[in-house]
Amino acid sequence: MRKKYPLGLTIALMLITASATFVISLLAIREHYGMNSDLYGEVQKYQEAREVIQKYYVGDYEESGLTDASIAAAVDALDDQWSFYMTSEEFEAYQKNLNNQYQGIGITYSRTEDENYVRIETVSDGSPAQEAGLKAGGIIKDIDGQNVQDLENEEVRELILSQIGGVVTMTVMDEKGSERTVEVESKEYYVNPLSYEMLDGDIGHIAIANFDSGSGQEAIAAIEDLLDKGAKALIFDVRNNGGGLVSELLELLDYLLPEGELFITADRDGEEIITTSDSDGLEMPMAVLVNENSYSAAEYFGAILQEYDWAMIVGAKTTGKGRSQITCELSDGSAIHISSKTYYTPNRVDLSEAGGIVPDYVVELEDDSDTDLQLEKAAELFR
Repeated sequence: MRKKYPLGLTIALMLITASATFVISLLAIREHYGMNSDLYGEVQKYQEAREVIQKYYVGDYEESGLTDASIAAAVDALDDQWSFYMTSEEFEAYQKNLNNQYQGIGITYSRTEDENYVRIETVSDGSPAQEAGLKAGGIIKDIDGQNVQDLENEEVRELILSQIGGVVTMTVMDEKGSERTVEVESKEYYVNPLSYEMLDGDIGHIAIANFDSGSGQEAIAAIEDLLDKGAKALIFDVRNNGGGLVSELLELLDYLLPEGELFITADRDGEEIITTSDSDGLEMPMAVLVNENSYSAAEYFGAILQEYDWAMIVGAKTTGKGRSQITCELSDGSAIHISSKTYYTPNRVDLSEAGGIVPDYVVELEDDSDTDLQLEKAAELFR
């Protein structure tokens, strides 16, 4: 069970960033809230706990680690899965990810069934892993001489990132059981969030990995290229799309939809901002592919097109993330990513309350099939 913390303690922990600033902070709180305020007492309690640790704890620890853990616990106490705390290093990486810049080798992975090794699940286009010839389904047995059986998943990640600017050497076994030694650069790299192709029947298939910086224009450019090549229908693939920037989502929706309301955000006081589309739109057969890993902007993309009766939704039910977050940088370069607004569709649907999008055509993938049944179903609708 997740431990709950009083709101006063939550605020207090976020205010106190180091014991050296305690006196100044306490005086400021007393001046603003008064000696008898709950917040004043909570801050005092926090300092007392720090002093107990400093005076009696027998082990080694870092002062900054206590502060990071305290703020992380405070944000966690909000019981909102979309709000979280980032250290300065994590925040720096987060900012790069918003521009589709990443660090490492460019794979996602999971443990094998026997827990002994690591299976490569995906390889990012344009990543060092792709350049080195790694493929999904490959089994990583060791990294830089360390057997992955002895490493936790997070330790695998840390080992790869520790070689940024260098080379990671790993033993990889393919699906046929053949082993080879692979050297992969661990570095910063850019991943294009969008790819597209023309399917049989003049159907354009546009896969959007996220709605981070540049994705709106990339998607519009892909649409226009497909139209020039004779596309008669479009399939937008936002499966496994974790969302991104609302501005990128709205840029694409404005291009696709006719005049009308596009999107509504409301702050904690219920104050609404309504975004509208101009009179230009793209009217042609469309479908949107979604699944349980389509979040936030990806979900609203499908839901809004569905409300306009502009596209059919195919795939699996989505999660339902109807909250907007802001990222507030703290004085030491760390940051708090916190839910600050609620999203609504033009029909005032909150996908968090609705529990996500229910597709017009529910299609589950089969684990033992090499056929993308969801994509096939969407294409079949147009053929």
